[in-house]
Amino acid sequence: MTIAFNRRHLLTAVIAAAFAPKVFAGDAQTPPRPSIEDWAKAPELSHVALSPDGTQIAYIREQEGNKLIYHYDSRTKQFQTFNTGVNPIGIVSWIDNEHLAVSTHYSIAKSSFMGLRNNFFQVSLYNVTQKNLITLFDPMKDTSSERAWWMGSIQRLIINGVPFVQTACLRGEQRMLVRFAMDKQAYDIIDTGGDEIENWVTTPDGALVARAEYYAVKKTWTLSFRRSGLWKEVYSYKGELDSPSLLGLGRDGKTVVVYQEKENDNGQYYEVDSEGNFSAPLDAPGISRSALFDPLTFRLAGFATFDGWFSYHYFDPKRQDLVSKAEKAVEGYRMSIAEQADDPRKMIVYSEGGDDAGTFYLIDFGTGQTMTIGEAYPHIPLEWITSKKPVRYKAADGLEIEAYLTLPPNREAKNLPLVVLPHGGPASRDDLSYDWEVQTYASRGYAVLQPNFRGSSGYGYAFERAGDGQVGRKMQTDLSDGVRYLAAQGLIDPKRVCIIGTSYGGYAAFAGATLDTGVYNCAVSIAGLSDATKWREGERYYLAGVISPAYTYARRLLGDAPKLDDISPIKHVDKVTIPVLIMHGKDDSVVPINQSVDMYKALKAAGKTVIYKEVEHAEHGATTEASRIEMLNTTIAFIEKYNPPA
Repeated sequence: MTIAFNRRHLLTAVIAAAFAPKVFAGDAQTPPRPSIEDWAKAPELSHVALSPDGTQIAYIREQEGNKLIYHYDSRTKQFQTFNTGVNPIGIVSWIDNEHLAVSTHYSIAKSSFMGLRNNFFQVSLYNVTQKNLITLFDPMKDTSSERAWWMGSIQRLIINGVPFVQTACLRGEQRMLVRFAMDKQAYDIIDTGGDEIENWVTTPDGALVARAEYYAVKKTWTLSFRRSGLWKEVYSYKGELDSPSLLGLGRDGKTVVVYQEKENDNGQYYEVDSEGNFSAPLDAPGISRSALFDPLTFRLAGFATFDGWFSYHYFDPKRQDLVSKAEKAVEGYRMSIAEQADDPRKMIVYSEGGDDAGTFYLIDFGTGQTMTIGEAYPHIPLEWITSKKPVRYKAADGLEIEAYLTLPPNREAKNLPLVVLPHGGPASRDDLSYDWEVQTYASRGYAVLQPNFRGSSGYGYAFERAGDGQVGRKMQTDLSDGVRYLAAQGLIDPKRVCIIGTSYGGYAAFAGATLDTGVYNCAVSIAGLSDATKWREGERYYLAGVISPAYTYARRLLGDAPKLDDISPIKHVDKVTIPVLIMHGKDDSVVPINQSVDMYKALKAAGKTVIYKEVEHAEHGATTEASRIEMLNTTIAFIEKYNPPA
């Protein structure tokens, strides 16, 4: 049976009003442009999860700031909801057909962390049958010196047919691997050690196989195997940065998978046996790739490649055939596999594209049954959704830069105003995925350029290392080289360009106003960094009396201390000739808010045009619907005044 979907003619079994697909009226007239509130609205569903037997679906929907779990049982055709509160959701994962594990995170200042804001996690287990929950770790309520801080992932184990939750936690200076039975708040400690432990690998029935540790004093990463109830070190690597990563079980269930990146090497995956012997590098396609593990056997099952979007490469031909069928089902759209049941033929497929802001489908390739779970943004008319297109241009020194260009809908692609939107990180990247912020600017008549400047991840070791020492230098001019490229194509008006960014992108916005002047009409920095010295020194905490790897990384990225003032926007406010908007969330635990406050004061003292806004109950960037609305309204009003679209 061939299963295929079309955005305008969804061939699906609609089983409930909440799952009903949108009905389109045709193309006779373009509907009104969505409001800023429409674009900033939280998705109708996210974190979509499928029960092990494939009969139940859970997802998150935000309503008036609260995050609600929607649970649907296809056997009874019934919904129920659970209110998780206002904190952002991290993980939604089924443990068995009755229990749903959900993690939430929040930012709070704790005296035990020098009074600084930190992100903490809370894990709850919902019994959807008995309609109750228990909290596995609750650091907010537990004030004892032995409180446990949840860390890492949530893992499902089946031991003698009985389900358990396995996870790692930090208690005092000890890291522990712990296991919870269903509906019980107490846990069993499976293994414990110092805070040098990074992670563990076990079998699906909970037997310990291997663990990885990083010793800060010795700057050494080690891999140990479990033998006769004891840990035996089998491999070590000395290096402060770019240490290997222990990922999971190998294909035979006896080896483990290790990822290792060396100088001038894009990184390789290896299977390592209990004697520390490495296999030849595994055949993993592409540059940016990640290992795929079978959720039942925990063994390496293949690789996913990410080159702006996902592609899947399973070792098992039957599993790969399911990928091909899923791609065929949403042909013409980008596809990713959001979830699979224990029977992998039952899966949740996510699609998006030029007229699809994101839709989830439940497909059973065994029976041919299909269901539209729902659209992420059903309130956005398809006529106002526009696609990103990859473009490539040469930087001034000849390095090729890939970027994503989004053109405004319903407007001729000629002589357009431009928003340059650099990503955070900076060791991150932009991609083809739907982006509410990009879509908002495009709907207002702006072209949007998202350059993956040197130092971005996903393009290999050499490209990422090309950013070392180039913050505020070539990493910055990579952005303005993109502006010049688009201007030469006649697509944009070089006199109407604004730069907007968050986190490292916020730094780039500050730098666009101070270090690479004459390119932009205005700049918007959200949670941006303004002082490179404070940026670097902010990472100078100590582990076992040794400077942290985070500090070493910051030093590699930013360059030598005597030159940090050269790349600190706050030291060059005298060069600012354009209006600057600064925003920062009051609850930011990533970038200290004084990076924005100090920049605002310096610009104000220098007599520059600057606006500063603190956003209540916002973490790093716009993490809630309310903060997105506030930030977008402020930003749109600012850029339409100083860089008008018409």
